[in-house]
Amino acid sequence: MPVRLLPYLLAGIACSVPLAATAQTIEFAGSDAAVVVHDDTRAAPLATAADLLARDLTALTGHKPIVAARLPQGTPTTVIIGLANSPLVTRILRANGIDATPLKGQWETYGRAAVRLPGKTGGRALLIFGSDVRGAIWGVTDLSREMGVSPWEWWADVAIRRRDSIAVDGALRFSKTPSIKYRGIFLNDEEFGLWPWAANTYDPKQHDLGPKTYARVYELMWRLKANIFWPGMRGIEKSFNQIAGNRELAAHYGLVRGSSHAEMMTRTNIREWDDKTRGPYNYFDNKNAVLDYWDEGVRKAAPFETMYTLGMRGIEDRPINGADTPKDQARVLERIFADQQAMLSRRLGKPLDAIPQVFTPYKEVLPAYDAGLKVPDNVTITWPDDNYGYLRRLTSPQERGRKGGTGIYYHISYWGYPMSYMWLANTHPSLMGEELNKAYHFDARRMWILNVGDIKPGEYLTQLFMDIAFDQTRYGDPASIKTHLTRWAGENFGDASAARIADLLWRQYDLAFTRNPEYMAWTRTKPATPIRQTEFSVTDFGDENGRRLAAYQALKTGAAAIATTMPADRRDAFYELVQFPIDMAAAMNARQLNLDKSIAYAMQRRASANVYGSRVAEAQAEIDAGGKRYNEQIAGGKWRYMMGMQPHGLAVYQRPFTPTWDSQGNTGCGILTEGGSFFDGRGETPGQPEEFFNRLPHLMRVATPDMVPFHRGIGGTRFADLFLQSPDTVAWTATPNQPWIKVSTAAGTLTPAQLEHRLLVSIDWDKAPASGKGIVMVKCANDARGFPVTVTIAPPPAPGASFVEVNRIVSMFATDADAKAGDWDVLEGLGHTGASLRAGLDMSSVDVADPAALARAPMARWRFATTNSDDPATVRVIALPFLPVTTRNGMRVAVSVDGASPVVLDFAAPEFSQRWQANVERNAAIGEVPNLKLAPGLHEVTVRALDPGVTLDRLEVAFTNAPRGYGVVPETRIRAVSGR
Repeated sequence: MPVRLLPYLLAGIACSVPLAATAQTIEFAGSDAAVVVHDDTRAAPLATAADLLARDLTALTGHKPIVAARLPQGTPTTVIIGLANSPLVTRILRANGIDATPLKGQWETYGRAAVRLPGKTGGRALLIFGSDVRGAIWGVTDLSREMGVSPWEWWADVAIRRRDSIAVDGALRFSKTPSIKYRGIFLNDEEFGLWPWAANTYDPKQHDLGPKTYARVYELMWRLKANIFWPGMRGIEKSFNQIAGNRELAAHYGLVRGSSHAEMMTRTNIREWDDKTRGPYNYFDNKNAVLDYWDEGVRKAAPFETMYTLGMRGIEDRPINGADTPKDQARVLERIFADQQAMLSRRLGKPLDAIPQVFTPYKEVLPAYDAGLKVPDNVTITWPDDNYGYLRRLTSPQERGRKGGTGIYYHISYWGYPMSYMWLANTHPSLMGEELNKAYHFDARRMWILNVGDIKPGEYLTQLFMDIAFDQTRYGDPASIKTHLTRWAGENFGDASAARIADLLWRQYDLAFTRNPEYMAWTRTKPATPIRQTEFSVTDFGDENGRRLAAYQALKTGAAAIATTMPADRRDAFYELVQFPIDMAAAMNARQLNLDKSIAYAMQRRASANVYGSRVAEAQAEIDAGGKRYNEQIAGGKWRYMMGMQPHGLAVYQRPFTPTWDSQGNTGCGILTEGGSFFDGRGETPGQPEEFFNRLPHLMRVATPDMVPFHRGIGGTRFADLFLQSPDTVAWTATPNQPWIKVSTAAGTLTPAQLEHRLLVSIDWDKAPASGKGIVMVKCANDARGFPVTVTIAPPPAPGASFVEVNRIVSMFATDADAKAGDWDVLEGLGHTGASLRAGLDMSSVDVADPAALARAPMARWRFATTNSDDPATVRVIALPFLPVTTRNGMRVAVSVDGASPVVLDFAAPEFSQRWQANVERNAAIGEVPNLKLAPGLHEVTVRALDPGVTLDRLEVAFTNAPRGYGVVPETRIRAVSGR
């Protein structure tokens, strides 16, 4: 029986809108060869599209279709691809009573319907008719996807599966106009993956990025419905322009050629500008040579559909020479614009309004724009992100009326200051979705460009970007991004495992949002700095270090389990798209976090310190093995040299030095409880001799390990690590003195193979008092005194509190506010806590000195209880580090504690400042209200948004000497538990 289209495949092609209540079907049977007819009025791209569809049908049915420019004789299953206004298509539409008016004047749209062919045969066909060439092409690629062909069938080895027959819906439908007019990719920093692979594996004859490689890139763009590309700018041996056939092939695929923000007038400076023959690349000192160089670029690009980049940057994407201040840059850029537009008008012989042109104010160029730079009205302004996923600017009301419109330039790969990420593509999908939706909201809709690096392994993020660009209306709800990931997993690996795969990848993105795996060495790119310890705590918050290790290990285990269920034709794809990025992220974290533990545990005189040191080497071996598998084994070596494992030789990609520790004669047991209370087997704390305590036994109470107090309504567990100081075999016991204290293990043995044991302590709340203390006596066989670990139940908090102080800190998630009023949006899936609270994008900035305006501002309030009576406290408001919507806005909130006068915090940080660096590293901007005197009891903190788009993640109230970690402090929210 026919295979009908799966729901998630149809959902992925949401551009198509059926217009008939009942659908005819066109069936492609495995026993018959189809015919694919292309309209030859605009031959090359449509013929290529016909060839692509024929290739897909061959893989799907086992029979190679006939590709022709004329209608077939007889009645074979036929697909016709053409333009709605061509003679052939017009005749067929008229004969079937189909009105193509909905396509008139539209950009890149198509219609599709099952039709009867005119003439004696009266055969049936599936007609795809485009408003223009690319519209017809999208009709072809949508059809392929509906029949089960993944966009990643070649680039990620998602093999096309044979079907006995395929029934295609033949109801009349018209596609939507794309949300973004120009949608495309920038191949960048290609010297560590794409170029070595192309030069040495895929096209060694060309030994460069030539037509054979670009044909694969263009085909991928078709399948993703992208229409513009910026070629690689590195030009390892030759530039895109210097290789015969590259330009012509882009035209053959009907694609628009552009160039990056640094490559003006289609030139690739690194390989095309020669100082020896042309002099310096300097508009001030060598203007005529520079203009001649650009003019040559325009002349050669003139026959092809081109988007021309205006402005100027230096060679190697550096600042322009000769203009030292933003105002100086603005003045010279205005002169350059005039020269470049005169050149375009003269060479192309068209009105400037008819010539696509773009200006991207990247890095130091944006301050020049803000200094008054006048960009010609017919030029598209493309707003860049800050290289880390946060858009630097959005379109103001004054800019929305520009003829050239505005767009965005976004990164999922970056090499530069202060940190680089070129390996694993871990930008959070929700962050991308939020910024793209904001760009669309503020009318940046002319062009969206994504820096994809080497394409692999950024496949999913690339598709998400292009899917939103094509039909933004489907992704306005933040929850739709996770749905997209699930649908993508289903399209590539089947519905049965889609949700599990999506959950794994989503959790990976969540962990990377806390700290990108490529930042885990705590290094900087420029200036280069060495590997150092991370800031994840090994003692607090349930062992923050260990929780992160366990989370990644769970991802690895989950991916490995799913991998065993993958059929043979999906195993390579699963490794490329899912398992490799998860395994490598886990190994990068294991390498650094185990290094931390090795050093910290050595300071605690643990014999296990060297075990953690050995795990550093094991993690590095996993990284090396993963790269070898990807490059040498996957798909039979198809991707050899693609996965560069040490881009630019940066320190983060190198194995760190691992010290080896000596016990120095220490023996016996030691214990460390959560929070850092430490006691060793000789009755001493670090720095004090045993005799000290023999003489003053009352001080033993001071040195006794204490658990972080438990709170009714929060529950949870606390840990105590029992460990050996040198390899030995020692039995131990853990005995509570209260019936309400529970221990995970009551007895065990430490051995040279198990040098430590983590004991988990919890409370039986049905038996527990309202407050009180107890002891867990932990004894090693070689120490009769043991370790009396104090377990405390804190008194109940003040009535009315939703959050409570635990171990000198209160943690409150933004979306768990007790009260909210005004223009707030909850962004599900975005942030460190699973959701965030964003002020409305269209609100006006608030003058905090205007009481009426302040009262109307979006408000959120949290109620919390404290017990500390001695030390000052600091309220920390943690926001996501979005940048101000326009230059007229900040990223401010007003914070009031217990009704006091509001304190204004501004999360906006000057780009490239130390504060900005910290913000983008941790995906968080922190504002503080310090030196608060909070008496024990009930309090409240109120936050009012003063600027559009400010996005709250969480709040903390921390007393002096509160524990510090790196990520989210577990929320201290009171919830119902069993017992009184």
